[in-house]
Amino acid sequence: MCHLQELYAKYASQGLVVLGINSADDKAIAKQLLEENGVQFPNILDTSEDAWKAIQQYETFPGWSAVPMTYLIDRDGKVMDAWYGFDKKRTEEAFKKLKLDE
Repeated sequence: MCHLQELYAKYASQGLVVLGINSADDKAIAKQLLEENGVQFPNILDTSEDAWKAIQQYETFPGWSAVPMTYLIDRDGKVMDAWYGFDKKRTEEAFKKLKLDE
């Protein structure tokens, strides 16, 4: 199971929202990957040029490109952390900032 799915399952009842955005794969590939990884949180598939431009506006490191990109946003809409790539340890440390277990 995907680590973000585990966090979603654990904290959704406390208000955690996980939203996946796929701007690269075709629908069949995206659906297969979600099913294979047991992902149940909402996902958006938009491979249009407009979607790609919108995503680039929020690049943490302009000129870099990596998948996945993770943003941790608090309930007030403040970006608390952001990073490229999958990093289970970093994800866990970032979630501690949210204090969801308290």
